[in-house]
Amino acid sequence: MKLESTLRSRREFLHFASLLDILFLVLLFFLLSSNAVVRSGIAVIVPQSRSALQAAASADIITLSGGTPSQIFFNDRLVTTKELEHELADGSGSEGNKQVVLRADQAAPYGQVIKISNIVVGSGYSLILATRPEINQ
Repeated sequence: MKLESTLRSRREFLHFASLLDILFLVLLFFLLSSNAVVRSGIAVIVPQSRSALQAAASADIITLSGGTPSQIFFNDRLVTTKELEHELADGSGSEGNKQVVLRADQAAPYGQVIKISNIVVGSGYSLILATRPEINQ
């Protein structure tokens, strides 16, 4: 005796589940590859600029905070200018790459920015100044 079902087949649900799974994977990929993951936890407002360069993937990052006693961070670690000179001379943070990104707050003293730039260039690294895109008004 052959039994037959009177219910319809619900195979379209399986197609929807796999499509939903792929959409979640694509969303996860974009979330993990965004620029927010790469940025350091030190809040600075970099100045605006019309020019733009390609992103430096494996460069060391020096962050100069604004304020009266401006602080210097080398790869998210608080350092002094002397410690920064020793870190760059040793090449301990570079992992073979000779690029340094300087993220200086727009309120940071200009003399301090130049002093750090001279330390970086004097140590044989190429310097990249981090800016944000200029907003057309």
